Amino acid sequence: MVLSWVCALVLTCSAFARAQPQMLFVTQDNCKLISGYGKNDIAGVSKEFDVPISKIRYLRAEWGRGQEGAAQCNLVFATPKGDKSCKVFNIMKEDFVFALAVPIPGNHAICN
Repeated sequence: MVLSWVCALVLTCSAFARAQPQMLFVTQDNCKLISGYGKNDIAGVSKEFDVPISKIRYLRAEWGRGQEGAAQCNLVFATPKGDKSCKVFNIMKEDFVFALAVPIPGNHAICN
């Protein structure tokens, strides 16, 4: 009896749990869907270029080139040092599609 009550409670609670974002492959088509950035991205760009977070603004996502010349999806940020293109590591879909240029908090963004 207790076990069935616990199972019912767990099932009910899990129904209210927030769904995890869906990961999308980093492709040119998925890059076009991006409308936002991850919560650590502005801090990563700030750290990469040593500029204040308040002076950085997200502009867009675009398919472009990386430092090695290979095609990749980039997030473009306006900074006091000019517009900077930063490599997208993950594309996530939740209520909207967003990208992560800094998937681990405290890291630098890889930009050119």
